[in-house]
Amino acid sequence: MTSNSSKVSVRCVSEEGRISISFTYPKAMTPPGKVAVRVFNFSRSLEETLSKTLERIGLYVLEKCFPKRKKNKPKQKDHPESENLEIQMEEPVVNALLLTPEGQPVSSEVANKDAWQDGSILVIGDRRFTVARNAPSVNKLAIDKYLVTECPVSPTMDIEFCYPDNCKSQWFMRDKDSDPWTLESEEKIFQPRESDAGHKLKVVVTPVVDEKVGDAKEATVDSILLSPGRCPFEKRQQHTNTLLEYPKLRFMSYNILAEAYANSDYSHKAMYPWCEEKYLSLDYRKQLLYKEILGYNADIICLQECDSKLFEPYLHSVLANQGLDGVFTRKGGRLSEGLATFFRKSRFSLVESCNVVLSHELCKNPSNQDILEKLQTNAEVFESIRGRNASLQMSVLQCLSDSNRQVCVANTHFYFRPDAANVRLVQAIISMRCIERLVSSYKAKGFDVSVIFAGDFNCLEFAGTATFIKSGSVSEKHVDWYQGGRDHYIPGLGFSHPFRFEEACVFPYTSYVGYNAQLDHIFIEKGRFTVDKVIPMSTHEEVMELTALPNKMFPSDHLALICDLLWNEPMK
Repeated sequence: MTSNSSKVSVRCVSEEGRISISFTYPKAMTPPGKVAVRVFNFSRSLEETLSKTLERIGLYVLEKCFPKRKKNKPKQKDHPESENLEIQMEEPVVNALLLTPEGQPVSSEVANKDAWQDGSILVIGDRRFTVARNAPSVNKLAIDKYLVTECPVSPTMDIEFCYPDNCKSQWFMRDKDSDPWTLESEEKIFQPRESDAGHKLKVVVTPVVDEKVGDAKEATVDSILLSPGRCPFEKRQQHTNTLLEYPKLRFMSYNILAEAYANSDYSHKAMYPWCEEKYLSLDYRKQLLYKEILGYNADIICLQECDSKLFEPYLHSVLANQGLDGVFTRKGGRLSEGLATFFRKSRFSLVESCNVVLSHELCKNPSNQDILEKLQTNAEVFESIRGRNASLQMSVLQCLSDSNRQVCVANTHFYFRPDAANVRLVQAIISMRCIERLVSSYKAKGFDVSVIFAGDFNCLEFAGTATFIKSGSVSEKHVDWYQGGRDHYIPGLGFSHPFRFEEACVFPYTSYVGYNAQLDHIFIEKGRFTVDKVIPMSTHEEVMELTALPNKMFPSDHLALICDLLWNEPMK
């Protein structure tokens, strides 16, 4: 066996208490012209001495790569004097030794956590391995099984000891398995052309940190789907094809339909029977969502029903490539979907992000004792409110064009049942109290803070919830308090808040699933912003073309609200 040098990967994370050591070693006595190797993976205690670990490595390599030789009896004619004589053959010995990068032996009594340093040399028999400690690595890599032409593609990566920005991506394509792969792009995000439909796609990702280069990993997809054609949202994007500059900003709110509500037997048969199952798949819908969201060129984006598995591996990466950053919170602090707020990094920086589960806030914050005591007088109503997972996500953004100016972006998704107007009113009251406390804390520091409250409120423009948010008060006699009949009425639930909001976008509907209504709203603080432009909605004919929402052209059962706002002069 000739001398050779290769790499041993060492993973050492002190919190885990173990060190992982991985390498390959050639097997002895393989047929001529063939090379057989064995992969070794060791997991040892960080506190174990180096000598014990090296002893185990040497013994295991000997056992697996150097099979024991049979002891043959000598022939009688050669040794007639001893019928039972056996020829003793010397067994191979495999010693393991660890050297410093300078070539000096590492003390055998040193603990593993200190012994295995980057650049050290592991010697096993006549082979030498260079130690790569905590090298950047791609543990898992995948791309969607449904890729659509003209839609951006981003791989899913499970990486360690590096950041996505440190990874080098290469995109290859070929028509047939017999064709060679052709390099198409080295960008992090790839967008297949219409002419690429039917082709195979491969991405190769190599993690890099400074001068450390990890092992490349690749993923492939068998066939790229042809785009469904020009989607109606592309007509809307004709109004958003350029970025805005201060004092203008483009704001967007969009319920993007969580997978749990789109891809189930109930949703296929009862909720969206007009839509083929493959078009309800998140793997398909997210391709259109990337294209739609990016094409609006918004500065601030509020998303509802954003899947946690969509946000981190995919959406955050795709939007980050276009200069946006974002935060995510699970609904109720535990569900698979929730709220996401993105902002353009060239326009804003994130000062603070707060997440509140509204039912927890009601029950646990002493400042809400006045509401809690009244609600507890009606057990049925109280339980209907306490059991909800609705959350409020508040992000304080610093305007980079004016150091004294900040905007508090509140993002929410209220309870959906049509007969729960009283529940939504309570959620609105708790939300406004949370917003007021946060904004007051910044105003006390001398900042000029404006508020935008957006999301899926599941209420109409003139419902009690919207009226309370806009006008600043709700009467204890409001009709919504009587939801469910007089038995559900609780006296004394009249409340107010110090803000005055107005609706930025008013449309006949933002959701069309057999019924239609404007359930989504963008509330802007009066005097703080002026609506410069409302991006036109898709036409009713476009929405109805494939029966209702969602479908192969519309990736959600809601339509996005987008408007251009003008920041008014700071209030004195």
